[in-house]
Amino acid sequence: MESDPDSALHILQHMHTDKLMLSSSDRALYGLLFFQALDNNKLELKPDSLINYSLNYYQHSNDKSRLALCYFYKARIYKTAQQFDQATVLYLKALDNIQDKKDYTLLGRIYAAMGDICSFQQDFKESREKYNQSINCFNLACKPIDASYIILDIGRTFRSVKDYKSAQKYYQQALAQTRDSILRGDAFQEIGINYYWAKQYDSAQYYLRKSIQYPYKSTNYAIRCYNLADLFFDIAQYDSAYKYSTIALKYPSNFVTQRECNRLLANTEYLKGNFKQMAVYMTRFQSFTDSVQKMKSQTKITVLEDLHQSSETANKTKKYLIVLGWLIPLIVLISLLVLYRLRKRNKGKEKQLEEAVVQINHKQNLLVSSLIQKIEESRSIQAAVYKKSSFLQRREMDKELYITCLYINDWDAFKKLMNKTFNNLISSLESNYSDVTRKELIWCCLFLLDVPTPEMALVLDSQPNSLYKLKSRLTQKMNLKSTKELDQLLKEKSVGK
Repeated sequence: MESDPDSALHILQHMHTDKLMLSSSDRALYGLLFFQALDNNKLELKPDSLINYSLNYYQHSNDKSRLALCYFYKARIYKTAQQFDQATVLYLKALDNIQDKKDYTLLGRIYAAMGDICSFQQDFKESREKYNQSINCFNLACKPIDASYIILDIGRTFRSVKDYKSAQKYYQQALAQTRDSILRGDAFQEIGINYYWAKQYDSAQYYLRKSIQYPYKSTNYAIRCYNLADLFFDIAQYDSAYKYSTIALKYPSNFVTQRECNRLLANTEYLKGNFKQMAVYMTRFQSFTDSVQKMKSQTKITVLEDLHQSSETANKTKKYLIVLGWLIPLIVLISLLVLYRLRKRNKGKEKQLEEAVVQINHKQNLLVSSLIQKIEESRSIQAAVYKKSSFLQRREMDKELYITCLYINDWDAFKKLMNKTFNNLISSLESNYSDVTRKELIWCCLFLLDVPTPEMALVLDSQPNSLYKLKSRLTQKMNLKSTKELDQLLKEKSVGK
């Protein structure tokens, strides 16, 4: 499994499992070994029915080491699917079962995975703590190459906060520890990106081109090509930017890389005057932007860790109470006293759980600000192109921005998005005021998004002065005394008051 994983996988794939697996333990072990072989060969972990069976079996056995591995591989599936909440819960359960086993390699991989999630959620302090725990475990396991990869990850966290000198220090440290070609390619990749963010374009281009010559794994080749494309766009070499963006999309990549490549392709097509193809890439860009926003809205690891620890405490207390229930009658009085004290302590824990649930529910209220952020992010992406455009082109770009981000030309999609964002507002207005028009409903949503009047008029194909008349007619249809009452009513309905 360790020295020749491809042979291990070949053996497992060609076993006649129906004849050999006469017991549940055999089947559970087979599923775990199969996933271990897939992982060691850097292959996709599937089918998940195998690991689900193994996980269910080992949850009812005393083999904590194998149970921890099952939790780890199941968490990997969720992490790959960007479902970080579920992944984190399973990583924590894996830690519960492996902490006293001195399996430093597995501990290192778990902490590294949790560090990745924290980094994506921009909780960089927590991320570095997880990464340092991972490095310590890999060093204890005598795996310097694995530790070096985590050093690169720490460098990325510093680059994310624009501390380029600290980032460069960690990249050089990783390079100095090993001659592994894949790691060196990753290190040159990170150094190139670091120089690019620091606007040192010549050095950035040198290291990014150098990184392409090295072998790669996972999504790294797409990342290298995308960053080269972004660099070429910034220095006005648009053909090269288009070339490397296209190459990046041909290799495995995550949502963020695919989104940014489509942004570059849209901008280069705009500069060529190919507006039809630009619209295709802009639609794809918005689709990937929605996926990224969903990932960012997931609950942070720190909240889930607190919930997990509280849950574990509650579970241990429950088991203790069951044991007390079987004690001889002579100590019933003592048992009742302990029960009283434990329940009193648990009230505090329950309060902590309730507060954590409130924090999670609060995230749902961020939908409105996330949508506004999405519009502003799309606007900033086109800022460079916008500055070079004529007045009429700018008006067209402003209009296209709202049409694309809010799906204004697709009523069903627009209605679904606005209902989700503003507490079922459109459905409520349609139900209570049957003579309200779609144009008036769109105005209500644009008003709640604080869209400026000139841009609102542009989207609605109206003159700014006519918007007041529209608002007055809507006030009368809703039997209100003034437009101020209309403003107040819309705001209250949007938050469910």
